[in-house]
Amino acid sequence: MAKTEEARQLIKAGSTDVSSVTRLYATTPKERVQILRKAFVDTLKDSEFMAEAKKSNLEIDPLTGEEVEKIVGDLFNLNPATVTKLAAVLAVK
Repeated sequence: MAKTEEARQLIKAGSTDVSSVTRLYATTPKERVQILRKAFVDTLKDSEFMAEAKKSNLEIDPLTGEEVEKIVGDLFNLNPATVTKLAAVLAVK
């Protein structure tokens, strides 16, 4: 639907990316990140967990830690003009 690159960036940053990372887990120190990422992936491979999710009609479609890290990095690297436009689009009126 977006006809320009700027419009695509606005939609991606204002909707798609934000919804992708709304359930972030932050931790320190950095060495724990890999442990938590592995535990998360292992949980998603657990047959009992997946059976419970299916029974509860939960949609399981996670992003990897690396994907979330890239999305957040991209948000921090948005062009300032795009950020200003995005702020205007998302502002409560």
